[in-house]
Amino acid sequence: MEKYEAFLRSKKWIDNDLDARYINVNHPYAILISGEEGQITLRGNTGCDNGQNGEEIFSFNSLRELQEWFENNIGE
Repeated sequence: MEKYEAFLRSKKWIDNDLDARYINVNHPYAILISGEEGQITLRGNTGCDNGQNGEEIFSFNSLRELQEWFENNIGE
């Protein structure tokens, strides 16, 4: 999980609440990391819940998948 966190921090995504929900004020998404399941979920960031209730947009099963998504969709 530390690799995921380091990658997201390097892209300026932050976890203010320390609850594995990463946001970036410049993007309309939240990224949720489930350490037990080893899954990363991209959700819509609606309101003030930082993606907790947002619509699931995409799920990733590896850091490589997440990195590829960033490169292809965000350009980072």
